[in-house]
Amino acid sequence: MSSAGSRRGEAVRVASRAMAMRPARISSLIPNGSSSLTRRRPVVTFRKQPPPDFKRMADDNDQRVPVTVLTGFLGAGKTTLLNRVLTAEHGRRVAVIVNEFGAVGIDHHLLISSDQEIVEMSNGCICCTVRSDLLRSLFQLLEHKAKFDTLMIETTGLADPAPVVQTFFVDERIRSHYRLNGVVTVVDAKHIIRQLSSAPESKEQIAFADMVLLNKIDLINPEDLPELEFKLRNLNGAARICQTRNSDVDIGMVLDLRSLDLEVKAEKHDDSHGHTDGIETVAITTAGDLDGLKVSRWFRELLAEFGERVMRMKGILNLRKDPDQFVFQGVHLLFEGRPGRAWAADEERLNRLVFIGRELDREKITHGFMNCITTENGAGSAEEIDPFGRKQDVSSFTLDQIRYWVQTILTFPPDAPIVIKEVPCVKAGCPPVETAILVFLKGEPPRTFKILARINEVTFDHVYNLIENPLPCC
Repeated sequence: MSSAGSRRGEAVRVASRAMAMRPARISSLIPNGSSSLTRRRPVVTFRKQPPPDFKRMADDNDQRVPVTVLTGFLGAGKTTLLNRVLTAEHGRRVAVIVNEFGAVGIDHHLLISSDQEIVEMSNGCICCTVRSDLLRSLFQLLEHKAKFDTLMIETTGLADPAPVVQTFFVDERIRSHYRLNGVVTVVDAKHIIRQLSSAPESKEQIAFADMVLLNKIDLINPEDLPELEFKLRNLNGAARICQTRNSDVDIGMVLDLRSLDLEVKAEKHDDSHGHTDGIETVAITTAGDLDGLKVSRWFRELLAEFGERVMRMKGILNLRKDPDQFVFQGVHLLFEGRPGRAWAADEERLNRLVFIGRELDREKITHGFMNCITTENGAGSAEEIDPFGRKQDVSSFTLDQIRYWVQTILTFPPDAPIVIKEVPCVKAGCPPVETAILVFLKGEPPRTFKILARINEVTFDHVYNLIENPLPCC
């Protein structure tokens, strides 16, 4: 028998033993050991199931290292800022990955000596040609994880930030140990206008930023600052802009940046100003219950048409009848969506989305999203309809069965909380709705699994296949 067959046979035996040991109330529902698990069901609605507080559970368990990407054009003041991070009394132990452009490393020699660990890669651009070196450095740092609690990655002045940001979406091993906090871009106030006209990298760096440090403001006429800041907002209307001299900024703001803090970003974006340089910021803030199936189809159409031009996207969505937020972020064609925290009882359930990219069609994107809002308004929606328009309920037995399979096949402790939810899937060729499984272990970030089927369609084989491929659609 093959090793795969042996492993599967053992998984079946373990699951069978677990089923045999379950309370009679559950096992009695299985007719003669049959795999037909849906004939008799105690039915419960989604609203009757106690809503898990994903934010609290994630915050209690997320021990991943927060990562801030530091970028900016040549001479903007990145190294000066990094010196401040490495020497200021901010109570953090910061590891730094310094990127060098060229065969001889120089930047790390310009950094003031400190107790922080610095990793240098000197054989090319981290964001373009040597992303594998970044992966090796990230894994290398894990061997010294006890020595640091925050990571900064400095890119070269000639770097497009997209590949380094994509690293934290693509590699599941990286996602399990690191979480992207955000992107900080340092801008040279004296030279940025000329750089924008001659170097496309400078536009990319600003467009990707969660925070823009408008540095060296003491070198320009103060009367020119409003126009310069207006120019930056044309490139990225969602980023926070801080004016600085000599990269002097509150280090806490840099280290505690949250890339999904959309409440502030969406509200600060001003649609009244014009957009130049081909880079658009499309921000949408609106109330309304979303039809999950329409959201899935809309994202597929959006990515097919604008995916290569979307530099960054992020959002918080209010799916119809879902007690929890659905949060997403992405870079170009890469998309990550997951359940978020529970909506508070007195909280206005607003949808907040931000898209930054080149030559985006604001009217088309906004119109497409607005079409995803259900015709019913919240309380007027049919009570039996779930976020994806399904009128049948998911039984508690079905959820219990999937939890037991996950615990026994993937060998999780029996007391580990397991949350099972249907979420939109935006990848072409996959079903529009998939099942997300989140396992919360003490002292660890949530373990996330995806099954390309709706909850009522999940089988033993689906769960077993998670051993080899936990995220088949990502």
